[in-house]
Amino acid sequence: MYNARPDNVYIADWALRDPRAQERLYRLAAGFGHPNPPVLTPAELAEAVDKHGWTGSWRARKGQADSGHDPDVVLGAYLLDADELAQNLDRYPQLRYTLLGGQGMHTLRDSRWHRQNEEGICQTAVEIHCAYGCLHACQYCHIGNVLTIATNLEALTDALPGLIAANRTTRLWKFDNYTDTICFEPEYGASELMVNFFARESDNFLLLYTKSDNVDHLLELQPRGKTLISWSLAGPRTALLIEKRAPSTAVRINAMRKVQQAGYRVRVRFSPICPIEGWQDDVTAMVEQLFAQVQPELITMDVLGWMNARQMQEALDTSLLDPKFRQFVYEQAEIPPGKHKKHLFPHAWRAEIMRHALREIRRLSPDTPVSICMETMDMWRELGAELRMDPDRYACCCGPDSVPGHPRLGLPA
Repeated sequence: MYNARPDNVYIADWALRDPRAQERLYRLAAGFGHPNPPVLTPAELAEAVDKHGWTGSWRARKGQADSGHDPDVVLGAYLLDADELAQNLDRYPQLRYTLLGGQGMHTLRDSRWHRQNEEGICQTAVEIHCAYGCLHACQYCHIGNVLTIATNLEALTDALPGLIAANRTTRLWKFDNYTDTICFEPEYGASELMVNFFARESDNFLLLYTKSDNVDHLLELQPRGKTLISWSLAGPRTALLIEKRAPSTAVRINAMRKVQQAGYRVRVRFSPICPIEGWQDDVTAMVEQLFAQVQPELITMDVLGWMNARQMQEALDTSLLDPKFRQFVYEQAEIPPGKHKKHLFPHAWRAEIMRHALREIRRLSPDTPVSICMETMDMWRELGAELRMDPDRYACCCGPDSVPGHPRLGLPA
């Protein structure tokens, strides 16, 4: 696993109820450099939240990235008793994040909600989770300064058959966009459990979601074509300056190459594309490095957003931005913020960025499918023909039916 050394590691006492979790949680604790962490009750854990100032609030990440410290860790478990979960959240609302947000092992990604509230086109799907928090500390990320990990993973694999049966429209199961599970392997053991589970599935696929290069444990597994890995990739300067504790562009691409050679399906998200000064050259360098080693089966594009201008100033060193983008942020930050949607920068500027990325992709790999993520209907009207997709029938890296056999992918079923 990553060489993370958090100041504090705790065990939530309910994690000790499942014997299957105990070996895993102590293995993780040792990996984090705390082989015998204290065990806390819900009341004691609530006190720790207040003591350490743990938060999941927006734009907390900049302070975490600049501090040079790994986030504190809570080794917990899915709390499967709904009444107990509700009682604990009622008594100790601070535990929202140490109980996986109270959402347990799966959430619904609701396309209607995203369209109505954020003006973003998305696809409804069920997503599965095991943790909340990340070690990469990218400055634009909203995840806060505590990492909570569920250690009773067998409860997830026990529940998956029923979950799959109840959600037939989801065939690609995204795991996990609340964290980066690959960073915790092989001590965690989530990859082995999940890859082996989906290798036995006939119609369903696993999607691992990562920025990590910690992939050697995957090379020993047998995915049988049923595990896809989607990398978030940034240009070399963006990775260095903004994704400060994530692997470099070149290192991530090398990890992609290794797993693709081992039989995994590789997808790539240019997400988010940050309009730093010289972003054109940064995007071009990323695309050239990518296709020099890897042939992704699909690329999805997304431009930096998810925050208002004041939040962006708090999260990022905005002096790094291209001058017109930087000036836009400064001007918008002077205006009292209303309820922001997904997008901050003007439509034409986002289109310019994505057109440049698309042009560079087509130059090197004309047939690679390319899509856009959480963009507006206006953007689909403008770019749809060039993408060879439309908002009513498109493939993307985590689309619920974006699996082999999808007509926009050109992949064998």
